[in-house]
Amino acid sequence: MQLTEAVDFRRGEMAALIGAGGKTTTLFRLAQELRHQGNKVLVTTTTKMFKPNKPHVDRLFLVDEIAALSAACAAIPAPVIIGAGMGINDEGKLLGMPAAWLDELNHAKQFDAILVEADGAASRLFKVPGDGEPVIPARCQLTIWLMAIGVLNKPLDAAWIHRAERARSLLALDEKESMTEERIVQLVKHPAGCWKGTPAASRRVAVINQADSPQQVDDARRLAQKLLGCGIERTVITSYAGSEPVKELLR
Repeated sequence: MQLTEAVDFRRGEMAALIGAGGKTTTLFRLAQELRHQGNKVLVTTTTKMFKPNKPHVDRLFLVDEIAALSAACAAIPAPVIIGAGMGINDEGKLLGMPAAWLDELNHAKQFDAILVEADGAASRLFKVPGDGEPVIPARCQLTIWLMAIGVLNKPLDAAWIHRAERARSLLALDEKESMTEERIVQLVKHPAGCWKGTPAASRRVAVINQADSPQQVDDARRLAQKLLGCGIERTVITSYAGSEPVKELLR
């Protein structure tokens, strides 16, 4: 099964990726599948992300106004992956575009797919958003939340969790405690937790990533079954260690 099918991506939509544990890898896997299906794909961010180069994108535009981006992309035929941002910072990262621009582009239907990295996680396995995070465009039809199964039973500290202090605060625990299935479910259900800022009309799909061993797939399956009771339409278990990323789909 392709990843686009597993997450239920529909042509003409905008999808935002939030959370931790493989957002960028997942974004570009989706983009490549959509390109191979003949689509014109825009990949971007509302925060910042690693600057994409070939083969991840065919073209990269740095723009300071939406009209310039629309004009530059209008003549580019599908299939293609176009990357876009507002510049490159001192760390070599692509700077994001305003969410309102992406809502406008999605409404105009100039692209067959818009994929947005809407959150940062500092390469941790799990994230609870802080103030002002994530930055999800209001018109986003699909929100994909990610976590890595390796966080299970790890300490509630910054070595494993981005915004670990926020996670501990929401759970009313200290850093001596560990991340259990039940605590993940609590953070998923909490209004200020993992799905904070998701547009009400956006479909919710969870991806449990880095299930690279049979034991990790079993752990992910057990957690996925619990997540389906949390307002999530489907949960996808993935691993990028082999050629087939989708290990299981629960819905």
